[in-house]
Amino acid sequence: MGAAQARRAERERQILEAAIRAFSRHGYHQCTVAQVAREAGVADGTIYIYFKGKDDLLVCAFRHVLESILEELDRDLAGITDPLGRIRFLVERHLEVMERDPELAAFLQLQLRQPDASIRQAIAEPLRAYARKIEQVVDEAKAAGAVRTDLATHVIRRVLFGAVDETVSAWVLNPRRGPLKPKAQAICDIVFHGIRAPRSGQ
Repeated sequence: MGAAQARRAERERQILEAAIRAFSRHGYHQCTVAQVAREAGVADGTIYIYFKGKDDLLVCAFRHVLESILEELDRDLAGITDPLGRIRFLVERHLEVMERDPELAAFLQLQLRQPDASIRQAIAEPLRAYARKIEQVVDEAKAAGAVRTDLATHVIRRVLFGAVDETVSAWVLNPRRGPLKPKAQAICDIVFHGIRAPRSGQ
């Protein structure tokens, strides 16, 4: 990457991260491009050099976030060999990222629940990429004999991600937020062992 391309990529990153903060604070529909520009420390017109408008900012910001998370997952999962440990890591890392940046969590949980069909369609592919990563880890655990093979992988993924997603949403909406990452233990225990109490002698 040349110097000019590097500068452009850095400016795009700066604007996208500013958009996440602005959308989180003001709400997507109430937020203006001018507010994003002020958050990024650039002139209003600069935004349009890099993005088509507010909808494009929203979609690109979402893609930027998920691509960054997936890059981290690929890097860090390489050092984990235990099949169930890899699934547990997915849950822990997701909660850790959200807890570390509450504005990012609010952006993902609230501002992306859009009624606009074109926006939902535009963010579908990054979501599918994230879903594929979860399913890949689940399939590897199946191949290792750590997860039941009679259960459909996509169902396991929905249960797992659904629990994580609901946990983060409740945390974002709670004004008295406690630690989020420790909730991974309960989520994984329920997914791995179910909710039935052990019978006597088991």
